[in-house]
Amino acid sequence: MAEETQTQEEVETTETTTQAPTTYTQAQLDSEADKRAAKALETAKAKWQAEQAKALEDAKSEGARLAKMSADEKAQELEKQRQAALDKREAELNQRELSTSTKSLLVDKGLPTNFAGSLVALGDADKIKDAVENIQKTIQETVNKQVEAKLQTDPPKNGASAIDGADDPFKKIMAQYKK
Repeated sequence: MAEETQTQEEVETTETTTQAPTTYTQAQLDSEADKRAAKALETAKAKWQAEQAKALEDAKSEGARLAKMSADEKAQELEKQRQAALDKREAELNQRELSTSTKSLLVDKGLPTNFAGSLVALGDADKIKDAVENIQKTIQETVNKQVEAKLQTDPPKNGASAIDGADDPFKKIMAQYKK
């Protein structure tokens, strides 16, 4: 008897756990999407405001530091900042030039240009050139090996392709025309 009640309870439990799928109206879906978008906007706005506050604080502290300096110190500091900006721009230009030359080298060697990003990370034109030559050599060797493997065939086993034999079909045809 106890076993029967257990079985009935299990059946009732499984019946209650399987529910019909929930359906939503378009208005409910739109409302949920609006809530999520609003939350994302609030998060982005808070992050932006924090960044702006930090930038403003940094600018104030830099201004206060410059205000405490004498005219010569200010001039030296401004010169340092200008030199740092020039160095940064020069490094960016060198990086672009290296990237362009690497891409043209890859094109000249017949290699895909998507290797350029990885090769530019080497930072030296000579190292890049050596790496490109190694890549080209390796690819060429691999391609040659694969082509040779594909072209390799087994010789005929029964000698069926032996031309110039007694049963050469071409000789029979030529004999007909010689008569």
